[in-house]
Amino acid sequence: MKANNLMFSDDEIIKSVKKGKTQNFEIIINKYNKKILNFINRMIFDHDESQNISQDVFLKVYENLNRYKMEGNFQAFIFKIAKNLTLNYIKKKKRVLFFSEHFSDSIEGKYFQYEATQYKSIEDKVKEELLISSIMELKENQKIALILKVYLDFSYKNISKITGWSIPKIETLISRAKKALKSKIFLQENKDKNVYKVREK
Repeated sequence: MKANNLMFSDDEIIKSVKKGKTQNFEIIINKYNKKILNFINRMIFDHDESQNISQDVFLKVYENLNRYKMEGNFQAFIFKIAKNLTLNYIKKKKRVLFFSEHFSDSIEGKYFQYEATQYKSIEDKVKEELLISSIMELKENQKIALILKVYLDFSYKNISKITGWSIPKIETLISRAKKALKSKIFLQENKDKNVYKVREK
């Protein structure tokens, strides 16, 4: 199977794994690892934690292969698991943050961390950080819809299978997410400009 991986569908690969060729699950990992990691990192903007969650996703998928019904849409199956584990992580971090803020004198580290790679200028870095902070403030369902569609280029049909939402609902979520981002970015940019003008005086 390794010599002609592209000739086999996900269902055929999973079927072979279920029959005992467990080494073929590596094909699934290699195929989806980058996409899953990208999705999770866009949700939490923490590369190290994204790696950990991604590993948990593939472990969870492997443990639940018998639940997959061979319907020709394994992508929806694996991304649904990735979505649920990521949301669980976010909820857990929010609880930890809440207790840290209310019952601790100091908080070590930041809730969300993002390691920027390279920026052409300081202005680019500021814009990227503003976009990240704006995305983080979106409602979770808006964030999921936006990332799956805009960053991962999934069809509305596939997003619907992953999330269980209707296509009209997904369209509405994405539209609201875009409007919210534009509004947040516009307000922050104007706020920064006003602060800069005050400093100039």
